[in-house]
Amino acid sequence: MSAFAELLRRHRAAAGLSQVELARLSGISDRALRDLEQGRRVPRAQSARLMATALKLIGDDLTAFLSAARPSAPSAPSAPAGTDGLVGRNDELRSLLDLVLRTRHRLVSITGPAGAGKSRLAAELAALLHGRTDLVVCTLDLSAVSDVALVGDLVADALGCGPSRLAPPDRVAAHLRDRRVVLVVDRFEQLVDAAAELAALPRRCPGLTVVVTSQRPLRVRDEHVLALSGLSGEAAAALFVRRAGLEFADDAVHAICQKVEHLPLAIELAAGWVRLMSPADLATRLTHRLRYLTDGPRDLPARHRSLRAAIEATLDMVTAEARTTFRFLGGFHGGVRLEDLETLLGQPLPELTELVDINLVRLTPDGDTSRYTLPDTVAELAAEQLDSPDARARIASHYLDRLRAGSTFGAFDAANIRAAVRWAAAEDPARLDAAAAMALTRFYEATGRLGEGAELLSAVGTGGIPPLLIRSGQLAALRGDLDAASESAERALAVAADNDHSTRTAGLSLLGMVAVERGNPGAALAHLRRALAVARLSGDDATLGRVLNNLSSALAEIGRPQQAIRQLEAALAAKRRAGAGPFELGRTLFNLALLTLDLGALETTVSRAAEAVRLLTEGGHTLLAALAETTAALALLDHDPTAAAACVRRADRLLADTVGENGSDRVEATVHLRASVVRHALRDATAWRELAEAMRISLSHTTRDRDSVAEALTLHARYLCTRDPASAAVLLGSADRLRRKKITPFVAAARDHALAVLGDRWTERRALDDTALVAFADELAAHSPR
Repeated sequence: MSAFAELLRRHRAAAGLSQVELARLSGISDRALRDLEQGRRVPRAQSARLMATALKLIGDDLTAFLSAARPSAPSAPSAPAGTDGLVGRNDELRSLLDLVLRTRHRLVSITGPAGAGKSRLAAELAALLHGRTDLVVCTLDLSAVSDVALVGDLVADALGCGPSRLAPPDRVAAHLRDRRVVLVVDRFEQLVDAAAELAALPRRCPGLTVVVTSQRPLRVRDEHVLALSGLSGEAAAALFVRRAGLEFADDAVHAICQKVEHLPLAIELAAGWVRLMSPADLATRLTHRLRYLTDGPRDLPARHRSLRAAIEATLDMVTAEARTTFRFLGGFHGGVRLEDLETLLGQPLPELTELVDINLVRLTPDGDTSRYTLPDTVAELAAEQLDSPDARARIASHYLDRLRAGSTFGAFDAANIRAAVRWAAAEDPARLDAAAAMALTRFYEATGRLGEGAELLSAVGTGGIPPLLIRSGQLAALRGDLDAASESAERALAVAADNDHSTRTAGLSLLGMVAVERGNPGAALAHLRRALAVARLSGDDATLGRVLNNLSSALAEIGRPQQAIRQLEAALAAKRRAGAGPFELGRTLFNLALLTLDLGALETTVSRAAEAVRLLTEGGHTLLAALAETTAALALLDHDPTAAAACVRRADRLLADTVGENGSDRVEATVHLRASVVRHALRDATAWRELAEAMRISLSHTTRDRDSVAEALTLHARYLCTRDPASAAVLLGSADRLRRKKITPFVAAARDHALAVLGDRWTERRALDDTALVAFADELAAHSPR
């Protein structure tokens, strides 16, 4: 049975008409209609139109019906539809032409998400090939076909094989033989079950090349996949300018293209709004993309008139189970790791395979695990379709529970954790207790998202959750915002109950640490001693350990390193009694390493730092682990430079795993200050550039950061004094200007060495201000040998 015969029979049955009734309405004989339905004759064009009118066919159904009535023949192929100018796909078009003309692959699939321009690219290919005399181009649009059984006959008709009793593959093989023919088949994604039948044709016809557009690969042998994604930034802007009738692309146009992920269909739909608003106004409104990416030209298929329709048409092609998984993915923000999805859904791999194959879901790397993300507009639709409060509660609870249990999450999950916190604040505030607040702080410290964490916990904690206010203040202090830290501590203490020893201890501790950062050790000791008294009342070893840790910092600030070490050792013991995790233990061991370095106990520093690195890395705090590595490097530098260099390389790798933003830049800058000293001592020309960049950050922060700069400058002078005594004197003079606290024995030894070498040259010292000091380091970098 021919494809036209099948379509005629199906549409007549759907209309509820008998053969006699349809013949009467169409003005043709009963016998002619019977012959047409049995495939014994081909309809005249006028007869086909009369039958289509009687059947009330419109849109894609009408197009498919009339196309099936007039199958194209290789001897006189019809010209393909125009493409209205292809923008940004020249590389892909050249690749396609090469594949087809050189017959390197004879089954080529153009794949990609809805709206990527697959059909347009295929039409452009057909238009370019149409004028050639050495081959014949045939086209077949399957957009209105959903019955797999029709594919073989439709392909045979498109190739001009004519009626025959042979099966379609045999008809094609007998008709084409070895003639050079290119068949372009559009919209095959809903018919992939017929892929094996289609793939068999090039094997039987040595001159046939088949080019298929499909949202998913055919997954057959010999298939070559050309995957489309968004356009390049410049090409996307050029397409928008052309469709909107603009003269040039400004920042707003580039912002629009970025918000729609450079997808051609989305760009064209967005460009239509320029008749009503400026690109700048449109860019601000594209947070809700589905609302605006509509109203495409009326002469386009329905799926190309809005991005919502394009995505929904794609969803219609997957199983009900895959659609359920798709909706569940709408509850995640920024994607989800495979292990988390398996915990929540069991074994979703078959459904994920469907969704990834059809380009609704993307597979992206996330460390050692797999991560599944949805393009922004697709994610918007999935979130709309997830109307289950229970599903959202399960997702939020999963992240909060895993954090409390000590699981580590990377920066990619920040949006999921932020959504979980906001859900809990609105639906179940009891979940945001002290343990949850601590877990959230660990996450934001480990990922370096200090500003984001401080703002989120402050906003949620304002509703009357003191632990969140405390942790917000701690994150603010880490990023150098001492006013915000102090304000959060005061707000938490104001709302804490008298018997809430945990909050009162943490609030007083935070005020103490702010005083340390501000260079007021007297006030710091007063706050911390009050915190220690409250902590002892609580009987909580974990709380006691944190207070002792902070108290040691204050003692170190006023030049009592031995007392500070004793407090840290007591803090470490308390934390171990409390069963503290690797993050808490690692931080205390790191502080011990810092103090022993200051005292010049280098072997102890190396062992403490190594243990701290192991625990901090295990706890997911790569940034602090990098700082511990560079601390060990300074201790090793003079007696084992090879080991020191290895420490710095490990620190570099740890920094590469850290998201440096939202305030973590000051900790990262301290890492670079110390690493620059090691590189300088090892004659690495990048040392001065690293020093200059780190100083730009550290000098804009608190007094403690400026002390770190003073330490680094003194150590640099130690290794520079013999080669460039004048520059070494400048570094020493500037270090003395910056230094606020008493010089430590370790740094004092480096300073004494430099002064001994400089001798009388020391009288030439200059203390540069901050701006001149950074410029001086830039000058040293410029004159360093490459």
